[in-house]
Amino acid sequence: MKRARHATLLFLLILALPLCAASVFCSSPNTEDQGGSYYSGTVYTGSHLRIGVNDYGALGVYDASLGDVGFQYPIGYGYESLAVGWWGDGWSVFYGGEGAGFSPADGAWGTISGVTPIVTSRPTPYGHVHVIEMNTSDNVLKLLFKVEFFNAKKYVKVETHITNIGELAITDLEFKRIVDWDVWQPTIGDFDNYWGVDDVRRPDLNLAVAFLNSSVTGGPSVYMGFASLERPTNYDLNWDDYGSRGFILPPLHGSITVDGKAPFFFDGAVVYQWLLGELKPGETKVIHTIYAAGDTLEELENNVGEALRQYRPPVGGVVMPVEAPAPDLATIISVALAVAVAAAAMAATRRLIKLKPL
Repeated sequence: MKRARHATLLFLLILALPLCAASVFCSSPNTEDQGGSYYSGTVYTGSHLRIGVNDYGALGVYDASLGDVGFQYPIGYGYESLAVGWWGDGWSVFYGGEGAGFSPADGAWGTISGVTPIVTSRPTPYGHVHVIEMNTSDNVLKLLFKVEFFNAKKYVKVETHITNIGELAITDLEFKRIVDWDVWQPTIGDFDNYWGVDDVRRPDLNLAVAFLNSSVTGGPSVYMGFASLERPTNYDLNWDDYGSRGFILPPLHGSITVDGKAPFFFDGAVVYQWLLGELKPGETKVIHTIYAAGDTLEELENNVGEALRQYRPPVGGVVMPVEAPAPDLATIISVALAVAVAAAAMAATRRLIKLKPL
């Protein structure tokens, strides 16, 4: 009897192990937020930066105690450079005759209007990884935004993954990102910045720069940048040309010269456009971008270069191979239970054979 009780306990323990593992798996440290307004999100504060990551994949949130937070360097509302004025950080995607996009000022529009994103965040040894996922209402695209925040760095990495979850190939995929820098507007009381693209000094960075110098601030200079690993098909140093395909007017271009001078001083934004072409069912294309700060143009360039080097292949907006779907949790548990039952049955059979009287 004692041996039989031990066998029964062992059998029950084997059955329970997969369920315990499932419980640990489900109670991971990730947090999930299913709701919120267009100004909701998460604020991250490090030693150099404070940023607000919106629940729809842009920078710019409203915090009850901190106020508007988008991109602060140094930390403090007086040094806010993004979540002011028009709240113009955002993105848009176009496919066939459809489109979708978001900025805190405009809210969600097109085929993500009314869609509730799934938001998760987990700590890392260096900061946080923040992931936002949503499907378009027509079930054609899955959009995933991965934001990496670093406690001790002056940059933020934002990846955009676009997956075709529909049944037909997309032949004319287009993606845009808009960044309305208003460098230190609360401090200087002016929305104007010096603007230029750093394609003469560092053409490898695909870096658009908005900055102020001591002649404007009466104090230190500061540089803010938006960069991408993938060279944009086109860009505009102008305004909010992100709500439709292409550009309404001829894009405004201007290079920062080798001596660091910029051609424009005005209140504007940068819009990057990527024409990504065909996207077959099950395939994904990825755009890798950087938001960064520096006290000099050289420091900004170094920060952007360091951040871009962290991206690993496959990169470059390439099509990622279609992978077999991973088994879900129910499948894992059922398989584990089947294995456990079979193992227990075999063990019980062996014991019965050994105990059978001659």
